[in-house]
Amino acid sequence: MMTRNNLMNMLRLSSQSLPTGAFSYSQGMEWLVDTQRIHNESTVYEWVASILLGPYANYELPILREMFDAWNRVDHQAIEVLNLDYLSSRETVEIQKETLQMGYAIRAVIREMDTTSNHSTQFLSQLDNLSFPIGFSFCCNQNGLSVDEMLTSYVWSFIENQILVAIKAVPLGQSAGQRLLNVLIPAGDEAVQISLLVDINDWSNFSPLQAIASAKHETQYSRLFRS
Repeated sequence: MMTRNNLMNMLRLSSQSLPTGAFSYSQGMEWLVDTQRIHNESTVYEWVASILLGPYANYELPILREMFDAWNRVDHQAIEVLNLDYLSSRETVEIQKETLQMGYAIRAVIREMDTTSNHSTQFLSQLDNLSFPIGFSFCCNQNGLSVDEMLTSYVWSFIENQILVAIKAVPLGQSAGQRLLNVLIPAGDEAVQISLLVDINDWSNFSPLQAIASAKHETQYSRLFRS
């Protein structure tokens, strides 16, 4: 059973107030809005759900699961390999910069918050090109979350961030945003369930439109979000 402490830590780590800069990235959605591929509530739902049940369920969450397990084993060599694997899966300059900048940000948070430095903390502080999931999985591990709680926190953070992007870029009203958050919960739950079963040999980050959208966003003339 989840403890009250774990619940609060899960909410804290999935909160948009966590100073990682996630709010400043659209992950390609802004270009999709600009080209009218996303233009209303239903198209936002279709896009976010497709990402959750595609690359998130089959790569993003499974590799996060393995990162968490490696921190549990204090297997720093595995952490380095998983970090390189994740970075090599970022198809565009924009997406790679996003994970590195958020990685540096969460390392700063860890440095400020961690009062019990250990070997893993020291290793993390020295790891070159830190991806965000490596830092996030470390935080969850150090705060006593289970794998399921960590994955749920990560998924919710992604869903909430994408809806905030849609509210600004489409634009949508606050009520539409709340409806979307509500109807995307089942897709998020399904993504977590799938990710717990995906074997490492079956990992797949295949999402060509997301890669194209990110690449196009890098040179988009007018944009609200970072590239």
